[in-house]
Amino acid sequence: MKGPLALTLVVALGGVAEARPASSGWYAEAGFGATLFLPGTAEYAKPGPNVELRLGRDLFSWFSLGIVVAASSHEATPPPPPEDEWFQLYRGGADARIGGRIDRLALFLEGGAGVALFSSNVLDKVGVTEPGDTFALAFHAGAGFEYQLENRHYAIGLAGDAVLIPQFDAARAVGTRLYLRYTY
Repeated sequence: MKGPLALTLVVALGGVAEARPASSGWYAEAGFGATLFLPGTAEYAKPGPNVELRLGRDLFSWFSLGIVVAASSHEATPPPPPEDEWFQLYRGGADARIGGRIDRLALFLEGGAGVALFSSNVLDKVGVTEPGDTFALAFHAGAGFEYQLENRHYAIGLAGDAVLIPQFDAARAVGTRLYLRYTY
């Protein structure tokens, strides 16, 4: 009788350990990945590396607002001349994220609006950009997941976003990023 009684006592007193809650508040996020233009623009721009920085505030455990700046570099492939040209796509804007957490894993949807800038006029020739057109309105939407590390302030994640730049010949791109997030 000692065995079952001792086991019952251990189970009753031990309970299940709760996972440490993730931090909530101001956050900074840095990521890198790749950006790929979709058909229409893809014929004139190769996929390229990107970097992204995000700063913001978790207003609730499931909703945050922030700002995002991103840059990607692409080889231009319009008919020659010119040849061996590169351009950068710079983006910045406001961002909102809604999501939920299941233990250490968080799933989210994000989206926002801002401005985009092509660094070069190399795509003027094929009508993606127009002479003198440098800034345009840009929209982005995406999803991802993140894993909370043992230190509750840090998380790593993987996300993907679709970008639409209507003024630049309705240029569309998709980007992925692997990121590190720190919540203060």
